[in-house]
Amino acid sequence: MDAAGVGDAGKTRWLILIYQLPREPSRHRVAVWRKLKALGALYLQDGAAALPEDAVTREQLEWLQLRVRESGGEATLWEALPNTVAEDRDLVESFRSSREEAYEEIVAGAERVRRKAELGGDREALLADLKELERAFRIERRRDYFRSPRRNEAASAVKTAREAVRGVEGAEEDGEELGATGGVG
Repeated sequence: MDAAGVGDAGKTRWLILIYQLPREPSRHRVAVWRKLKALGALYLQDGAAALPEDAVTREQLEWLQLRVRESGGEATLWEALPNTVAEDRDLVESFRSSREEAYEEIVAGAERVRRKAELGGDREALLADLKELERAFRIERRRDYFRSPRRNEAASAVKTAREAVRGVEGAEEDGEELGATGGVG
């Protein structure tokens, strides 16, 4: 079994946070939703979110459980094994599917950055876009508990975009050196 609690099909251990918060103030519900989204949790139904069990997800969900209670809500954290291999496979595929969508967006973003770099786009804007793209990829990698097949494609696209941006940086530096040496003679 690897670090994400993922082993043979049907053997994945899951953590399920079941919670209920008062309607007002809404900021507590929003904060819980944002945290679960950041973790990549899958909502099974309203107020019930699942993550594969590992030390990080356990710690984060225990922390979130405490925050829900401190906000006047109720929360319980359950360990679970799906009843069938098919149910486990469906959960794993739901997680992979959500990551694949995110990786597709990263690939598309990397392609845009690469094209802009090849067309000689603004260096500062390209660096900012690249930084945001790399940040998004790191976030998705942390949420990718089951190693989506699109992960390597996204990594490659980000690398290609980075190389294209570096090519623009190198070309601009070469131009600056030529300009500096051209005026000295």
